[in-house]
Amino acid sequence: MFYSAPRPLEASRHAKTTLAENLDIGFLQNANAIPLNIVEFAIAARHYPLVFSNTEPFLPLAITGLRTGTNAFLDAEGKRWVRGCYVPAYVRRYPFILMENAEQQQFILCIDEDSGFLSEDGERRLFDDEGKPSEITNQALEFCRAYHAQYEATQKFVTELAERDLLTDNSTEIQLANDRKIQMQGYKVIDREKFEALPDEVFLEWRKKNWLPVAYAHMTSLSNWPAVLQRAADQAAEGQNAD
Repeated sequence: MFYSAPRPLEASRHAKTTLAENLDIGFLQNANAIPLNIVEFAIAARHYPLVFSNTEPFLPLAITGLRTGTNAFLDAEGKRWVRGCYVPAYVRRYPFILMENAEQQQFILCIDEDSGFLSEDGERRLFDDEGKPSEITNQALEFCRAYHAQYEATQKFVTELAERDLLTDNSTEIQLANDRKIQMQGYKVIDREKFEALPDEVFLEWRKKNWLPVAYAHMTSLSNWPAVLQRAADQAAEGQNAD
């Protein structure tokens, strides 16, 4: 998602490459769902409905728009995330990403060369004159490492949900103006009835793993559908006023 030309960062190839100072997130205009890790659930649940994709690996997602190709959490110009709302780590990681080198059994820091964020005439260099990674590159590496570790922790949680048959297909009907309705579907949620019926020893195990707050944050977040509707309506009104 978003990445079209990720390439390993190399001093020989990117010796003069610089990263733009202000990163335009216009690439998010068509993203109505953003991947999440479970460490983000508590804060993301304040702003978005949190669901799971309906196909394996049942990726957790923050819903950011009511229609495919629309993101209601960008400003009027479509270049900045709306103030006061949590920006998912998946977004903040871009244009960097870790990719696995299966032969060497290691991960390599890569950058999307088609991001539009790179040039050779800026000040934020990726490598110094000696060919060593700059502070920007080192910070990106640490962020991507942390993100990958959180992703793996997320997959353990989601695998547990799937193995215990706790994920169920769901849909949400949203009332629009003029009696119009939108049916949101194609996602999964935790089946609350099955969740509440888990054996006590499972609840204890989940408490130790800090998974209970994650599950409750997800279920609480489903009350945020009207908030997404309101943002979409506000965004449409701003667009009409601009015209």
